[in-house]
Amino acid sequence: MSSWLDRITARHILWLCIASAAARLVFVVAFRPAIPAAEDFAIAQHLAAGEGFSIYDRGPTSIKGPLYPAFLALWLWLFGDRGGLVAAAVVQHLAMAAIPWILYQLGMAIGRKRLGSGAAILFALHPSYFYHPTVAENTAWVVFIGALWCVLLFRFEPSKYRLGVAVALGAIVGAFVLEKPPLVVPMLAALAVRFRRRPALLAAIAVVAGVSVAPWVVRGWIVFGEPTLTKSYSGYLTFIHSWLPSMAVHPRYAVADSVERRLDSLGRLPEARALPALRSLAAEIFRQRWHQLPERTLVHALVFWTIPPRYWGNWSPAFIAVRIVPVVVLSVLLVWGTVLLWRYDRRLLVAIGGVLVWTTAFYSLYHVLNIRYKLEVEWLQLLICAAPFARKP
Repeated sequence: MSSWLDRITARHILWLCIASAAARLVFVVAFRPAIPAAEDFAIAQHLAAGEGFSIYDRGPTSIKGPLYPAFLALWLWLFGDRGGLVAAAVVQHLAMAAIPWILYQLGMAIGRKRLGSGAAILFALHPSYFYHPTVAENTAWVVFIGALWCVLLFRFEPSKYRLGVAVALGAIVGAFVLEKPPLVVPMLAALAVRFRRRPALLAAIAVVAGVSVAPWVVRGWIVFGEPTLTKSYSGYLTFIHSWLPSMAVHPRYAVADSVERRLDSLGRLPEARALPALRSLAAEIFRQRWHQLPERTLVHALVFWTIPPRYWGNWSPAFIAVRIVPVVVLSVLLVWGTVLLWRYDRRLLVAIGGVLVWTTAFYSLYHVLNIRYKLEVEWLQLLICAAPFARKP
């Protein structure tokens, strides 16, 4: 059965990317939107000033991975704080403008051109992805590099993989260990399935990933007295935040106000001194509230797929257009697409669904404080959402 997506060619997708890039440049340069920034920006300021990987006046930190702050620091060093943030936002928007092309290539690589074309168009029209690269944090690069990694994974037959591609796959896995560790699990699972008969290739990828992470691990050992495989400080801090009265999804899952005061006092200490106390506080909350975790995780799963509580009071037209409408539309398309893919490509549905389920489970157990965590994998969801337009593969 034919579909209008059959008429979409690589040239159409390329023009779509160019149009998206132009619209994004106009948005950033002409409209000059505010560029929200937090810890990454503070660390980048220290890096640009030659003061090392530090934050505020607390000294060395592991609250963020090393890569994105270094990216920001380059632009701050070249153009100053405001100009650097604008330059970083422009680069992020250009990277996101290229995602439709990558999704199209991914569809071709897995033998599902229609799904790739449909996902590319949905991504280009997705208002959350249009706006979010304006924020000075790493979601845009998680999406861009994650999608590119998938294309590299499926572009060649396992028997024809070259060393350069294996190095790229391993380096990206290492980068995700540093910047976005939850997504490493499905990446490793995909590698194990894809190259199950190529142990030497898997070993090469593992070595490259390990080498990529090693400097950060050693740095943590020297600075904090223990290896930092990833964002150690942030891991404990975010878990505690998810139980605070100001952040919890419901008062039922909120700890006493005294915990927030303790956390605030710890936030003023150098990280090397605060980390043991943070670890102890997180363990204390877990011991006291472990019985609520199953229930809270189910509630968080619903929140993860809708809107986190911190945004519930925002009923501005912009927020409705950028986030609420996409959630409703994509939820309908996801259910519809799931039914269709179950009929003609269960293997693909299980693969994508596995990533979505794992990500939902991880963040729901841990925390669901920000919309950006869903955006990290929502681009993959678009391949399922495109199924109603594709009719058949």
